[in-house]
Amino acid sequence: MSTPAGPGTPPPPPPYPPSPPRTDPPRWAWWVGGIAIPLVGILVTVAFGGKDSGPVAAPAPGTVDSATQPASPSPSGMPSSKEPGPSAPSDEAPSASASASPEADLTAPDGYAKALSTMWGLAPVPCTQHEQQLIDLDDGTSRTEDENNGAVQEPGGAELLYWPDTCTGLGDYQLRALPNTRVGLLRVDAPKSFDSCRAAAGTGFGALALSERNDREDRGFVEGAALCSVTDKGTVAMAVIEHISGDAVDDVSVSGPLHVWAATP
Repeated sequence: MSTPAGPGTPPPPPPYPPSPPRTDPPRWAWWVGGIAIPLVGILVTVAFGGKDSGPVAAPAPGTVDSATQPASPSPSGMPSSKEPGPSAPSDEAPSASASASPEADLTAPDGYAKALSTMWGLAPVPCTQHEQQLIDLDDGTSRTEDENNGAVQEPGGAELLYWPDTCTGLGDYQLRALPNTRVGLLRVDAPKSFDSCRAAAGTGFGALALSERNDREDRGFVEGAALCSVTDKGTVAMAVIEHISGDAVDDVSVSGPLHVWAATP
């Protein structure tokens, strides 16, 4: 119990106001926050990082200016496969006859009908049958008659004669133009056309032993060449030698296309 103040004694000081309540977070809150904040950052990074579209694709060829993006050489130092260069050689080179023998130009000049095409051929029989073959180059037809040492009984408009010479049992058939005909050989490297064929027809075609390969090649009677004629009807005929078979033992057969330009009235 307080003692009342006596006279002249100052009154006691008023009591201090109470302290405001403490607002600082407790120490454990700071510890939790130090862990939670980095954890939230990691979760955000993981969450949004999964939506990344990945690396940007390289631009398609041709979209970048070649002046700013030059092509890099291949590891071997060879030009890039995208750069133009000489074409690679074909695995199969064309045959000599195919490259040397041009395609036939069947253009008809004034005074001649459009070229007609058929086939012609030489097909010998055994010489013991005593037959010889005559070929008419107006249309490619052939006929046979009795062999008489190369003499012809009835030409009948034929231009070529194919006959057995000695009949020794080996291949010995010979081919020649009949007398009073215009027949010649158009070589394999010559143009196959009306003008060149008509010119070749005036060169003549003497007897040739087809069983002798060297003789054939020396004369130019090879695949890709042609026999040309101006017939008794005024037709220009080009008998192309497309296939030859046979040798010194077997009599030789020949076949191929026949192109004829008939003279118009």
